Amino acid sequence: MENNADRMHSLLLQVSDVLRTDEPEWSRSAARFVQRLEEAGTDRDLRQGVIRDILGLYRQGMGGFQDIVLQRDGAVLPEQRQLDRLRSMLFEESKRQLAGEPL
Repeated sequence: MENNADRMHSLLLQVSDVLRTDEPEWSRSAARFVQRLEEAGTDRDLRQGVIRDILGLYRQGMGGFQDIVLQRDGAVLPEQRQLDRLRSMLFEESKRQLAGEPL
């Protein structure tokens, strides 16, 4: 059974992968969160700091994480659905983990 740490890791890697071609800066940002979570290990305080930073992505204004639209030549790419789903899942998982669910 996948634990919370594994779910967060997996979601961030998926976000990074979906953004790699069309939004490389955002892709690298997601990958940095993975690295920070790995460095935090099981230290709850460090992990929650990273998770707060992830949730901060959802409070950004124009041009932020929630505004990303994957498009090419004016057409929205099919990967947009996957990105939307992953963003929602990452937000919900972050809230759960910040609320203190066990690792």
